[in-house]
Amino acid sequence: DGGGGEGGEGGETESEAAVAPAKAAGKAKVKRAGKAKPSKEDKAAAMAARMAALSLKEAGGVLCACDDLPFFQRSGKYATKRKNMSMDIRIGDIRMCAGKQELLDRAVLALNYGVKYGLVGRNGVGKTTLLRQLSEGLIRLPSFLNVVHVEQEIAGDERSAIETIVQADGEREWLLKVEQALLDGDDSLEAELGISLNEVYERLEEVDSDHAESRAAQLLSGLGFDHEMMQMPTRAHSGGWRMRIVLAQALFLKPDLLLLDEPTNHLDIHALTWLEFFLANWERTVLIVSHDRGFLNKTTTATMFIHGKRLRYYGGNYDTFLRVRAENRAHSSAMAKQNERRVAHLKGFIARFGHGAKNLAKQAQSRMKILQRIQDEPCEVDFDDPYLRLQFPSASPLPPPCITVANVAFGYPLADGSIPKTLYQNCDFGVDCESRVAIVGPNGAGKSTFLKLLTGEIEPTEGHVGRHAKLVVAKFTQHHIEMMDPEKSSVNHMRSLTQEGVSVEEARKYLGRFGLSGDLALNPIKFLSGGQKSRLAFAELAWRSPHILLLDEPTNHLDLETIEVRGGRERRPREESEARLRHGRAALRQ
Repeated sequence: DGGGGEGGEGGETESEAAVAPAKAAGKAKVKRAGKAKPSKEDKAAAMAARMAALSLKEAGGVLCACDDLPFFQRSGKYATKRKNMSMDIRIGDIRMCAGKQELLDRAVLALNYGVKYGLVGRNGVGKTTLLRQLSEGLIRLPSFLNVVHVEQEIAGDERSAIETIVQADGEREWLLKVEQALLDGDDSLEAELGISLNEVYERLEEVDSDHAESRAAQLLSGLGFDHEMMQMPTRAHSGGWRMRIVLAQALFLKPDLLLLDEPTNHLDIHALTWLEFFLANWERTVLIVSHDRGFLNKTTTATMFIHGKRLRYYGGNYDTFLRVRAENRAHSSAMAKQNERRVAHLKGFIARFGHGAKNLAKQAQSRMKILQRIQDEPCEVDFDDPYLRLQFPSASPLPPPCITVANVAFGYPLADGSIPKTLYQNCDFGVDCESRVAIVGPNGAGKSTFLKLLTGEIEPTEGHVGRHAKLVVAKFTQHHIEMMDPEKSSVNHMRSLTQEGVSVEEARKYLGRFGLSGDLALNPIKFLSGGQKSRLAFAELAWRSPHILLLDEPTNHLDLETIEVRGGRERRPREESEARLRHGRAALRQ
């Protein structure tokens, strides 16, 4: 089975069997990602048009007919049509590009309904691009499928979190508007829309309208919202909490295909545990990109691996994928070596007896046919790309302590100068050049704020933070990545860091140590994946030869292999100290 279904730990397949039904349905027309990708303005206009369709038309003063709204799937005749449709997805001959880089070539997408897939692969192979093309229709899915992609936070407005979630259900909102219009006595509306008040009630019951707010509240509660936060305007929430609202919206809509890109990035341990349990019991198809190995192991039942511009499928979670792939590679490698020995033996026999006695020459001709068959059907070995090690040069040693925190307290002041809430009080500790410090706590506890105190970006309200006069501190944050000039190349970005300037060749050689080689180093930063941008940020940090690294969510966009290699390297003694702010459990153990 190309989809790597829930049953068994089946090995890798290229899902070639899925190509036949895909061809029968017609090849997918795939637009190149970098050329036809909708802009933010296009997306905003499309969303505005969709929501406008739910309101009264200015010219005619009547509601749109249901047939004019393409997102109705769960009630009425549309639900009846869907019952006879296969919810499995089979699309062959997919070609996908980002800018000038080809990411997929003649790949096969095969998703079995109800299976939860982990999408894995090295940074830059196209994981995020694949999710975007699926959600934006650049890779065409069956029109009756409801697809939801969780990627970006919502823009804040005056609506509460509860209202934002329930109003995301366009079908329910339209039915409620029709209900109100019919109750207001508009007799012509029933004939115009072709729907009676009784049918509206039936369809509202089909979409479980009465329990919408309670369902939304349960989802928000699981993601860490208390009652007061649920009623707050979304504009009052931080970006991390808005991302949770987007995630709750997606779960509320119960899509046929749920696309999650790094869903754990803004979750604390309690929300993460809840989401793991929720998705483990999810009965629809899910495709998840995540750097969190434990999360993938607890939520996924199959693995889709992007490698060699193809989509390869494995049954089981991430750990099962690693084990089965290693077994397959060992078997393929053994077969390849056996074939090499056999080819050498056949070539020797042919060279020795090809022109000898008649009976030996005949045997030599027979062996030539065997040799040709072996060479025509070589045993493919799934070679791994070399692991990337993020290398930080050793800084000149400093006598301890590098940073001293003495009786520190802090709280953000209000406009009148008063301090409403103290985040920390009576903090006393020191950071030396060999320290490894993990900063943990729930969202809003002040973890990122504490890093700002260490760097001197803000001052404590009480106490003192002292730093060695020669101390060099480098800080990694997602905000730092967002501030990079998207039009610059990685090479030019690195060259701009020093007044003396470095040559293009020196910058390219340096970036190659961080996995940014070839065209990647010369392309504009906007074409880099999230993980590649993180690598560029690490390259910039290492350039400074810091004594102390302050890492605020450093693994959010790195691939799993790089995260694990980072952990393995950082367990060895090193002259830099590190304060790491992380939600990832495995990263903290390392």
